[in-house]
Amino acid sequence: MNEAILVPIEMAVTWRYASGAAMERFCSGLMERRIEALRCGVCRRSYLPPRPICGNCHAPLSEWVSVADEGRLEAWTVLQVPMLDARTGDMREAPYGMGLIQLDGADTTINHYLAESDPARLSIGLRVRAVWRPEPRGAMDDIVHFEVLR
Repeated sequence: MNEAILVPIEMAVTWRYASGAAMERFCSGLMERRIEALRCGVCRRSYLPPRPICGNCHAPLSEWVSVADEGRLEAWTVLQVPMLDARTGDMREAPYGMGLIQLDGADTTINHYLAESDPARLSIGLRVRAVWRPEPRGAMDDIVHFEVLR
């Protein structure tokens, strides 16, 4: 068995990232346990996470639509190495599952944690549902992870 080599690194982060108007509205919706996508008025493709321009026809996006907090697992992996969770600043212990999830009502996927980390219990096409933080703050980690619906 190979052991992971961990190299401690301390970084000073001195910059800030502006998420833009689309992500600001998206995060505000999360605080109310509501997930919204932006839909293209030309090709009708719904983008989640929301973005300002359609990737298909390059039209500006302005039509907000609600999507479900349930969807389909489109791809997945189980990571075996602990990592620093950029959303929380806490160390995420391994193993943990990550998935590309297409929520009902969206045409694109979001990348998020899965509650399941046993590869034998994961497969493309599984139905999953968001598990919400008890007290949402208006950030992507208001969805703690997605659980498999059995």
